[in-house]
Amino acid sequence: MLQRLRGFRDMYPEYMRARRIVFDKICSVARSFGFHEIDSPSVELLDLFRIKSGEEIVKQTFSFMDKGGREITLIPELTPSVARMIAARKDLTKPVKWFSFPKMWRYEEPQSGRLREFYQFNADIFGVSEIYADAEVMALAMEILDSLGLEGKYTMRFSDRILMENMLRSMHIDNIEEAFRIIDKKDKIPEEVFYEEMKKITSEENVDTLLDILRISGDIDAVLSKLEHFERSEVIANLKDLLSAYGKRAVFDLSIVRGLAYYTGIVFEVHDARGEYRAILGGGRYDGVVELFGAQHTPAVGFGMGDAVLELLMRREGVWPEEKIDMDYFVAIIPGFREEAIKVAMQLRKKGYRVDIELRERSIGKQMKYANKINARYVIIVGEEIKSGEVVLKDMESGEQKVVKVENIGS
Repeated sequence: MLQRLRGFRDMYPEYMRARRIVFDKICSVARSFGFHEIDSPSVELLDLFRIKSGEEIVKQTFSFMDKGGREITLIPELTPSVARMIAARKDLTKPVKWFSFPKMWRYEEPQSGRLREFYQFNADIFGVSEIYADAEVMALAMEILDSLGLEGKYTMRFSDRILMENMLRSMHIDNIEEAFRIIDKKDKIPEEVFYEEMKKITSEENVDTLLDILRISGDIDAVLSKLEHFERSEVIANLKDLLSAYGKRAVFDLSIVRGLAYYTGIVFEVHDARGEYRAILGGGRYDGVVELFGAQHTPAVGFGMGDAVLELLMRREGVWPEEKIDMDYFVAIIPGFREEAIKVAMQLRKKGYRVDIELRERSIGKQMKYANKINARYVIIVGEEIKSGEVVLKDMESGEQKVVKVENIGS
C-alpha cells in the first residue's frame, strides 16, 4: 500500500469537523476587527521569495522548473504574495486590512509542531505607520487565542528592533543583521554556542553586556527604566496603553527580535505559558517590503499563525473541538417511497439543515443503525404516512417517536 509522505497529513471527516470549527472562529474574529479575506496563488515564481527573504528561505522551498523553464515554488509563506498584490493595485483605500488562511509548504525536517504542509492564518495592515496598527494586530492575535479558549494559557512577548539596533550600535556592533539572527535563536541553542557566535562579531565584554540585556523582560515601564536608550520609550509606552484599552497585556522582552531582516520596528511572538512548544504565532512591522515590488513606500504590520502548534496547545488544554461527524436529519425509506423521501430531504436542505438520506435498499433496522453511527439528531421515516403529508419522526436522543406533518419539521 502506498503511504503518505512524511510531514503531510490525511484529514478525515471527524478531524475536519473540529478543524472547521477552529478555522471558522479565527476568521470570524478577524472579520469582527474589520479585516477582509483574500487569497493568492499556491504557486509563485521563486524570485518572489528571493527578493523578500533571500536565499535562506529558498533552501526550504518545494521548488522546481516548470515546462516553460521558469523557477517556481509552492508558497512557503504569504507576505511576498500579499506585498505583490498591494503593489499591483494603486486604487486601494488605505489602510488596507487583509487576512487569509492558505495552505503552505516548506521542505524542513518534520517534528512536533512543524510540518512540510500546513495552514497558516495571516493578518496584515498596510498604509499605517502609527503604533495604532501594531496594537490592532497584536490585539487581534490575542483575541483569536482567547476566543479559542486559551486565555491565560499563552504569553504575548514583544520588543522593538529600532531600540535593539540602537543598543547594538552603541556597542559598536555593525553587523546588525547577523546579530539579530544569532539573538533570534538564543533560546534554541546552548549559551556557550550563542557566546561563541556573538564573539565573532563583537568583543567578549559586549557579549556579556548583551546577555544581561536579553535577560530583561516584564512590565514595559520596568524594563525601560533599566535601559539607557529612551528614543523609543514613548512609542513603546503608548503601545502598552493601547493594548490595555483592548483589554490585553503583553510582556516587553528584549530577546524577541524575529531574525528575518525585513522587520523594521515592533516585533512580537506568542508562546504557550508552559514553554513546551515552538512559537504559536509571530510577526511585526515590515515597512520596506512592499517597496521591493515596485510600489511607493507602504508601511505594514502583521503576523502569521500556523495551525500545527495551535492544535497541539488546544489539545493539551482540552479546548480542541470534539472530533465526530454528525447530522441534523437522516431520512430512512420504506421500499416504494424513494421519490417522496427525496422531496422531504430537499425541503429540509433548503431550510438550511444538514440532511443525509438512505442511498441503498437496507432494512429499516439497518438504516436506523447507520443513522446512529453518523450521529443523526433525528430520523425521518418516509412510508405510507407520506400519502397524507406525514412522516414518522424519531428523536435519536430520547427515543421518542411520533407522526408529524412534513411542513412542521424543522419549523
